Amino acid sequence: MAVTKMLAVLAAATCMAGALAAPADETLQRLAQIRALPAATATQDALRQRGELDAAWRWFGNHKAEALPVLRRELAAELKKAQPNQLVLLDVGYFLRAHGEPGDTALALQALLRIDPDGTVPKSQSQQLFRFMHALAAGRDTRLFALMDKVFLRGQVTVFLPQQGSTLDEASTCIYLYGQYGAVAERHLRALLGDASVVNRALEVLMWVGSPDSVPAVAALLNTADADTFARAATFLLRAGGPQGRDALRAFDPRGLQGKALEFYRQTHGQLDRMSFAALADQLVEQGEERAPGAPPVVRGLDAAGARQALDALYRSYGSYDGITPAALARAALPKQALIDELVRVRERSLLRVSAETLADVDTTNTLINTVRFRD
Repeated sequence: MAVTKMLAVLAAATCMAGALAAPADETLQRLAQIRALPAATATQDALRQRGELDAAWRWFGNHKAEALPVLRRELAAELKKAQPNQLVLLDVGYFLRAHGEPGDTALALQALLRIDPDGTVPKSQSQQLFRFMHALAAGRDTRLFALMDKVFLRGQVTVFLPQQGSTLDEASTCIYLYGQYGAVAERHLRALLGDASVVNRALEVLMWVGSPDSVPAVAALLNTADADTFARAATFLLRAGGPQGRDALRAFDPRGLQGKALEFYRQTHGQLDRMSFAALADQLVEQGEERAPGAPPVVRGLDAAGARQALDALYRSYGSYDGITPAALARAALPKQALIDELVRVRERSLLRVSAETLADVDTTNTLINTVRFRD
């Protein structure tokens, strides 16, 4: 009888060990399937490939406790290879960043840095690469700029947002990535303004993440013969340049302009005399605010405590202006530079939230920042 019980216990233990081992074995099998996927050469091939990779992701997620140790070990081994499998780097690296422990971030970063910008991943899995890059951009590791520049700044990557049913255009994908780097990205992009092949995209991103620090470099582009570059440079000076940008446009001699560039200059030049703190703050007043017909907007500034409360709420909500009046914040009783610094912090935080509404909120924050720059 004792022997029978012992055999039963051993059998149960064997079954349990097998059950525990099965997820690890399955993890290895799914990794082998990922490694065996051929390079996708057409859109339909890439979509089918993404379906198989997503199926592996779901399985890893459903067996995370057992899968994570295997994924860590296998990714570390993959990184030691002279030519690591690019899909393993992409999907296992991103899975560890998204679902692993905090300590997995360093391993995920190593994987992202080994993605070949000229390889198959940017061509066939650019949307997944965007999500991986976006997840790690908050760390502000400048080593990612090489991959970011080649694939996104110089490329034509758009990203579909299924939950919102909308698509990020090429410039928007860059704003989400570079915008998390703050002033570091501004300096990097400013250094690229002399490159004709990327100057227009760099200017588009600088409109969203730049500051008066870039006014001299951007103002120099007003003498360009390219109408598109001129329009982007002038727009930057108006949107992000503060008083320095306004003054640079006032000082510009337009006599060499013609065609579309001259037409754009005439349209924007009329705005310069209206660029003052009072005028810009009035423009921030919500259209629905009650006031007598024909009367000037009523703008009430927040006291210091109210301003800090509003800024804290903005930060916690990743930049949502629900319940916050931008015009009141523009006139807040806080030192000018302190208010700007907090708004820049809100902007960088906002770009962690990839959604259809985010860039509208960031645009409001940028308008606020530029308005406050005109305060005395």
